Amino acid sequence: MILETSKKINRFYGRRKGRRLSKSNLLALKEGSKYIINSTDLPLNTKIILKNLFEFKTKKVVLEIGFGGGENLLNSAKMNPDILYLGADPFLNTNAKLIKELLNNNITNVKIWPDDIRKIIDLFPKNTFSEIKILFPDPWPKLKHKDRRLIQNDFLISLYNILKLQGIITLGTDHFIMKSWILEIFQNHSGFQWIAEKASDWRIRPGDCFATKYEQKSIIENRKPNWFVFEKKYRI
Repeated sequence: MILETSKKINRFYGRRKGRRLSKSNLLALKEGSKYIINSTDLPLNTKIILKNLFEFKTKKVVLEIGFGGGENLLNSAKMNPDILYLGADPFLNTNAKLIKELLNNNITNVKIWPDDIRKIIDLFPKNTFSEIKILFPDPWPKLKHKDRRLIQNDFLISLYNILKLQGIITLGTDHFIMKSWILEIFQNHSGFQWIAEKASDWRIRPGDCFATKYEQKSIIENRKPNWFVFEKKYRI
């Protein structure tokens, strides 16, 4: 049996826009509208959500939540043109930056949800994604802010439902509080298995993830990233 999510309403914390967009980024947003999934197009009262998205002829769809500078998403799409990538990030500046790169490289296997993924996470058909990546989510380190962290029990249930059997969730973090939090939340869900046999499994970036500017900065500042890969092992 697939667990059902609660009806809890999630509030987004953080910035949606940074410095003023350059003319080239504004132009990219206009010319790259084909990459954007527009919220006005979504049938919010149905579970048939985003079927047009999957007209791309592929058996593998990867979701990246919070793609930041877009380095991993861009390079993944370049290296795997037969895989469809869906990136979700509510920050306007990062969306514009990524779209400009997608246009410059003539990449066609990427779609973008420019908002909080939690608004549509339960509308995807079940067993949609082969992999879900969440790289360096905001740790919200203060105890009073723990409810603001993206990784929560309810959210994990949603991810479980949309992930294929034997699909994987890959997470990266450079914050010691977030490392413990990830393990704690995943331990609460019996449907996932942590894929780790030796220390290098969580100390070395997985082969299908690409270096980002954030990761490079964390290494320079002596904050060693850790990587966690969890497999959906069976249906519950």
